[in-house]
Formats: sequence, structure tokens, C-alpha cells
Amino acid sequence: MSKALPHHRAVSRRKRMILFAAGAACGSAIGLIVGSLLTFWIGDGTLRAIQRGIRRISGDDGHPSFDLLLQ
Repeated sequence: MSKALPHHRAVSRRKRMILFAAGAACGSAIGLIVGSLLTFWIGDGTLRAIQRGIRRISGDDGHPSFDLLLQ
């Protein structure tokens, strides 16, 4: 009975690793598909507008800061 226990642990560990790898692969594939469909659905113009908005919120809108030039 003691010989069967290490074999059972090895099978269990291998099974967990295979399930983890399969889950990671499926999750990555689903993420790529959903991301691609979402980007296609909202379009390039909307995506650029969102990027511009994020840049303005973060303070990097591509224009020089005239406050710094007046110093």
C-alpha cells in the first residue's frame, strides 16, 4: 500500500499540471478572441478617441505646457 501512495501523488500532480496548462491555454485563446472582436466592434476611430482621452487625463496630451514655458 505504501508503494501506491507515491504513484498516486505523481499522477495527481501531473493531472493538476495538465489541467493548469489547458486552462491557461483556453483562457489565453478566449481572451485573444474576445479582445479582437471587441476591437473590431468598437472600431479604430473609437479606440483612438479612448486613447486620446486617457492621454489627456494622464496629462500627456501631446501639446507643450505653456506654464512651463513662461517660467
